[in-house]
Amino acid sequence: MQTYRTPAPAAWGPLLARPAAAESIAVAARVQEIFNQVAAGGDDALRQLAQELDRAAVTDLRVSAAEFAAAGAQVPAALQAAIRQAKANIETFHAAQRVVEAPIETQPGVRCWRQSVPVQRVGLYVPGGSAPLFSTLLMLGVPARLAGCPEVVVCTPPQADGTVSPVILFVAQLLGITTVVKAGGAQAVAALALGTASVPAVDKIFGPGNRYVTAAKQLAAARYGVAIDMPAGPSEVLVIADASANPAFVAADLLSQAEHGPDSQVVLLTDSEDILYKVQAQVETQLATLPRRDVAARALAESCAVLLAGPAEMLAFSNQYAPEHLILAVADPEALAAGVTNAGSVFLGHLTPEAVGDYASGTNHTLPTSGYARQYSGVSLDSFVKKITYQRLTAAGVQALAPVVETMAEAEGLHAHARAVALRRESLEQEQQQQAAVEIEATEEAVPAFELGALVRPSIRKMQPYSSARDEFEGTAAVMLDANENSFGSVGDRVFNRYPDPQQRALKAALAPLKGVAPAQIFLGNGSDEPIDLLVRLTCVPGQDAIAVLPPTYGMYEVAANLNDVRVERLPLTADFQLSPETIEQLARSSAKIAFLCSPNNPTGNLLDPAAVEQVLRRFRGLVVVDEAYGDFTGAPSWTTRLAEFPNLVVLQTFSKAWGLAGLRLGVAYASPEITGYLNKIKPPYNLSENTQQLALAALGAADRLPGLRQQILAGRAWLTEELRELPVVEHVFPSDANFLLVRFRPDATAVYDALLSRGIVVRNRTTQPGCAGCLRLTVGTPAENEQLADALRAIGEEHPAAADVGLGALVGNA
Repeated sequence: MQTYRTPAPAAWGPLLARPAAAESIAVAARVQEIFNQVAAGGDDALRQLAQELDRAAVTDLRVSAAEFAAAGAQVPAALQAAIRQAKANIETFHAAQRVVEAPIETQPGVRCWRQSVPVQRVGLYVPGGSAPLFSTLLMLGVPARLAGCPEVVVCTPPQADGTVSPVILFVAQLLGITTVVKAGGAQAVAALALGTASVPAVDKIFGPGNRYVTAAKQLAAARYGVAIDMPAGPSEVLVIADASANPAFVAADLLSQAEHGPDSQVVLLTDSEDILYKVQAQVETQLATLPRRDVAARALAESCAVLLAGPAEMLAFSNQYAPEHLILAVADPEALAAGVTNAGSVFLGHLTPEAVGDYASGTNHTLPTSGYARQYSGVSLDSFVKKITYQRLTAAGVQALAPVVETMAEAEGLHAHARAVALRRESLEQEQQQQAAVEIEATEEAVPAFELGALVRPSIRKMQPYSSARDEFEGTAAVMLDANENSFGSVGDRVFNRYPDPQQRALKAALAPLKGVAPAQIFLGNGSDEPIDLLVRLTCVPGQDAIAVLPPTYGMYEVAANLNDVRVERLPLTADFQLSPETIEQLARSSAKIAFLCSPNNPTGNLLDPAAVEQVLRRFRGLVVVDEAYGDFTGAPSWTTRLAEFPNLVVLQTFSKAWGLAGLRLGVAYASPEITGYLNKIKPPYNLSENTQQLALAALGAADRLPGLRQQILAGRAWLTEELRELPVVEHVFPSDANFLLVRFRPDATAVYDALLSRGIVVRNRTTQPGCAGCLRLTVGTPAENEQLADALRAIGEEHPAAADVGLGALVGNA
């Protein structure tokens, strides 16, 4: 072995090169001649090349049944047992690579999946010249059989007497392979690629070999359209050994690869001068007793031992070299292995020789050589299958995905692509409009009878509500000793020692005339989240019932369902965030107990079409909850005006938005007295504090201020909309009936979000919500806050004028 001491990284180039690479042009030319010869002469060419290159006279190219029958008797029992054990280990390792991939719904109505299909006809090349590598047949044949490849063809060089090694035939029989061809070298690869009378043309060629076999496989892939596993040529090993290594072990590992052939290469890397000397001494000692010492000596003459500074430098050298086999003969192999990026197979520690991987540990020994470990993996079960993807769209999937595909196809100038989707979308829309018209005509004369009792959980219908002290006594008295309160007062400046009115009678009485409803139609809760949760608990049996939501929408509906072990039916809005006729039809057929409709919708800001909402109210058999948290910012009438018409209607509102009382956490549900009665039955006794009730009453007393606050927000929304539309970083501002805007940014909404955050401006990233890709939600702030937001977005766009070409890292990095 040639020895190099502490070469600088800049001088590693010659050490990283494979010696055989210099002959590549001549090898490629000879391989092309062989391909031409096989293409012209077929079987006769194979016989002629066997005589010329293998010194073997072959009459019948295929192994006969008699030859198979005689093989077993020629293999010693101990070897047969060893082969069976190796086969079992290889099968165990490769069988674990089977993966059944479940179908994935990438968005509602769009179902995609992938299925493994075996390569139909595979060719296995098994080297078999001076050292028949029956182990390679195990390594290739086991995964081929596990994958279910229908036809397996083996090519292996004939022995001098024109026969095939009996051990190779024994393994073939063990694997159930009956087609074995007596052909080796580049001519075998040519026959597998082109086909002859005796050799079927295959779809994919596997197996290692010398430089001619490797060049032949690459030619088959490049010129003749036959797939290959990888470039797997002359064998090689790289050993990293530190001072803890056993020199005899390392020398044996180096020689185990050198004896493969004269063009094999072995490399020793060490940071110990003592190890360098002792390993080389051991190599000389062990080489003298090897039967294949002449072959190994020729390989060693082209190999090297390199002394380097330490583990980091040795690992860097190895990753650049990208060895077929990498042995880590070091004190802490796991730590060093964590940094390996390029290698075919890695052997960790002093007790793990490369030879176990060649034969029987279970991993595959057909590995990339000549530096191809930078791009290729070794043979595995996946090598013998094709991964075919499938997809299927429902009508809902077409409607949801069509606008995305149409927009992208038109942007690329591929209008036929866009038309293929648009025609289907338009056809569905026409069918649904026609169906909806028929159903509207059939249902608009009468509203089906609604029975709340059928929706309420039986256990809740029967339960006795908790009766608090303040339910049993209203008002005040001279001495109140009924509720276990602190009669002495409160800690703090204000007095809250008495429990609040559990029915919030004064607050409901003040709110009712403002909303045009009766106090009995009002339920007050801890934000809107409390009535959402109570409605789910009121109607849905855990583990049995479902609610329906229309994504993208407010996330608390699903949170409440999950908390109560209730299934969620997701029926997506259209591309313009509206209810489609198909969605209305699905709701009409649904057995869900509640349908949550957010209007104006969060996070999109738009009102749902009132006619569509009305159809849901008429046709859905459960409660219809219209969430009007942002209703104060639209000129449309509230659905509270339709309560008498629809007994299944619940309207949610809040004091958090237009009223500016988010800190009080006060939400309202308006519904029939029967529904609110049930909500009061199951709510906590004192769900609203005295402080919340008193401050809300004070706000209602100053209700004349509400229009002014609302107008300031609407003016800010209009100003911000116009400013954003002028910014290059903004792609689209969606129409809004809320106190926020949904805005699509270019090139990357998350990058814009991070850039704003770095400037101290917090917005909401909604890009992962259905239909909201690339979108941020921006709350309308004060005029000063709106100007600060617009200025920041303008600066982000000016810093990156070619926004469409800027990636996330660049945008955030300069924010």
